[in-house]
Amino acid sequence: MQMNETFPIQFLGGSQDGALIEGDKAPDVFLVNCADGVQEIYERRNNEPPFVYVQIGYAGNETWK
Repeated sequence: MQMNETFPIQFLGGSQDGALIEGDKAPDVFLVNCADGVQEIYERRNNEPPFVYVQIGYAGNETWK
């Protein structure tokens, strides 16, 4: 991939279900901020565009860290 190339990213599940965005990075895990400091955790399920992310859980506002 070239430096400024973008590609489609699709989300399945959670608050982003069905959302399709253009991105220039495809990390293994994608965090989406939601209300009350909760984050939805999405995991990449494939290695070629369009990248598909499926919600695998939540991360709360953990003050103990």
